[in-house]
Amino acid sequence: MDSSSTKIVITNSGNNSTVQNQSAPPEMSVESETVDYIREPPPPYTITAQPAANQPSVIQQTITIQAPLKDKPAYFTCGVCKETSLTKVEYVNTQKTHMFAGFICGCTMWCFMCCFGALPYLIPTCKNAKHYCPNCDNFLGDYSRF
Repeated sequence: MDSSSTKIVITNSGNNSTVQNQSAPPEMSVESETVDYIREPPPPYTITAQPAANQPSVIQQTITIQAPLKDKPAYFTCGVCKETSLTKVEYVNTQKTHMFAGFICGCTMWCFMCCFGALPYLIPTCKNAKHYCPNCDNFLGDYSRF
């Protein structure tokens, strides 16, 4: 290990600072100036609401919650003509109706009674119910039991 060591002295006087390298024992001495900085809080923010000119002060909106549609006609308010009336229901065959008919036909094939496969086409509960407004024929919604 080397017996000589370097001493660094930093002195601060006003705006001038000097660094000196000197050979000295392995001690380091640093002289510095401590500056206290007190930060002031920002000014408070105030928001003043000014009324807008030529605008209504009250906006009122009415929301009507209606009962869900089922497979029978129901009282419903049309969104187009705003009339509350009993809906017009149209029963429509769907893919599920055809699947029920095929299942019944397949199950009754062994006894030659596959004519029962026509039952899902005759019974309205096996079909989807589409609801229409009777005044303006607007589609209101549909209902599927299955």
